[in-house]
Amino acid sequence: MTELPKGAVWVRLPRFIGDGIMISQSLEPLRQTGVPLVAWGPAKVVELYRGSNAFDGVQADEPAGRSLGVLARTLRRARAAAVISFARSLRPLLAGLVAGVPLRLGWKEGGGWLLATHHHLWWQTNLHHMDRYDGLLRKAYPHLPTDVPPCRFRPRPEAEAIADELLRSRQLDSGFVVLALGGNEWNKRMESGPWIDLIHRLEADGLPAILLGHGPDDQQLADELQAGTNGTVNLVGALSLAETSALLGLARGMVGNDSALVHLAGAVGCPLVAVFGPTRTEWSAPRGPAVRIIQRKDLPCLPCAVHGCAVPGHPCMREVPVDQIWQALQEVLRPAPSLPGGSHA
Repeated sequence: MTELPKGAVWVRLPRFIGDGIMISQSLEPLRQTGVPLVAWGPAKVVELYRGSNAFDGVQADEPAGRSLGVLARTLRRARAAAVISFARSLRPLLAGLVAGVPLRLGWKEGGGWLLATHHHLWWQTNLHHMDRYDGLLRKAYPHLPTDVPPCRFRPRPEAEAIADELLRSRQLDSGFVVLALGGNEWNKRMESGPWIDLIHRLEADGLPAILLGHGPDDQQLADELQAGTNGTVNLVGALSLAETSALLGLARGMVGNDSALVHLAGAVGCPLVAVFGPTRTEWSAPRGPAVRIIQRKDLPCLPCAVHGCAVPGHPCMREVPVDQIWQALQEVLRPAPSLPGGSHA
């Protein structure tokens, strides 16, 4: 196991991968100062960052659990210079206090102001999540440079090599478009009809489609799409997050539901069309010059930001304007990359 840097800033990431990606992007001003950063949190989240250009080390939660003693001992052994609890949890702040970490950043709500040396409001701030993260960061580091664009995320080299080899084995070095089928709630997912329409349009343009996702629901949908189209490559559940990010870095573009993968696509610089339903896009949509957000503007129920849907037919995701998605995709598609070699520039 790679030794963690001493005197680093420990960044506590939440269990939601999309939030973790936005947090990582928000750290760029601090990253440019040269301070070492450690990604700390659930194993499935921090594994994405192992060996990447985003963090100098990763620490997954230990199998023994997230007891206060375990957290404090972890920080003390590493002589952490700071703890930033972006995860809206008090436990990392309390562990930092017990471990004697001198700088502790967290959210004011719920008693965080008692444990943090620097705190900021979360729920009372009507800003994009990345702007909230930046606001918290600048409470402790007020002299950080401003208007710093996020650095393009690059996973560990092993993941890039796996993505290159996968594409060569599939003879997909002439360009492809990723369709990300998943979403952490049923009401954030498009059904098969719009996807099949998009795949047929891609086929007519000579662009292969690669299906990505995770879990049985995504696999079932991928099987339906393969049955209704020709030449679609199903990679649902086949890649790790790091390998997925490497694959996205080589794609011509991506269309995806509101999910972790649209944030990952934005982070690696993949031209992106993200289809949103109930979510407040002004809070959590991915950002970037080659990002287009599709969301119905003619429905008075949006944005509802709820986990279900009381509107018959769930029109925000079941009556998606495919023509609008296709037009947006044409706007962001970039020239096909060359493989192999320096394909991850």
